[in-house]
Amino acid sequence: MSSDKLPVTLRDYFFSDPHFFTWENYDKVKDRVNKVSTDILKGFDSHVRSMTGYSPMHMLETECADVTNEDDKAAKEKGEQAASKQLTVFPRSWMIPSIPGLEDERKELGLYMDDDKELVRFQEDKDGFVLTLDTHMYRPSELHLSVKDNMVNITGKHECKSKDGKKVSIRQFQRMYSLPEGVKKEEVVSNLSADGVLVVTAKKGGKQ
Repeated sequence: MSSDKLPVTLRDYFFSDPHFFTWENYDKVKDRVNKVSTDILKGFDSHVRSMTGYSPMHMLETECADVTNEDDKAAKEKGEQAASKQLTVFPRSWMIPSIPGLEDERKELGLYMDDDKELVRFQEDKDGFVLTLDTHMYRPSELHLSVKDNMVNITGKHECKSKDGKKVSIRQFQRMYSLPEGVKKEEVVSNLSADGVLVVTAKKGGKQ
């Protein structure tokens, strides 16, 4: 009996990994982000660090528990390797107003069309769908995907204990999507970039 669990392939940073080059409007979005000054990018980084305890550019650099999961270790190592070089960061919803041209072109580029700050984009056609989520607030081991009863189920749960163990904060989400007609369970694939962009593709024939 096959497992319902959907494996997640860990990738490099979104705008560095060739796998994501076919993502719709990839070049246009990257170009807009590259026009942002280094000072503004550092401001983005500092803002998220103040809220989460780690850097969105250097994933898993966290004040919470030690990293023990192998996937988390791999992502952390990529973050450490990237710390010394300039990266093109993937735009989070709250960054959009500060990126020249991106606010006006949001609809054209299909970014964050709803109030949902985790949903980057949901595209559907006759062959199936491509779902893109911003999951940079979660470690790879904290994301769980499965396909069961014609539903794609995605959950994330992050727990952070204070150093004295007296306080625990929990952040979590759950999403469910119907498996497109004609798409087999085995044709659903998921890829997670080192900076926390999760792309789930459910297409006939395993099309990307």
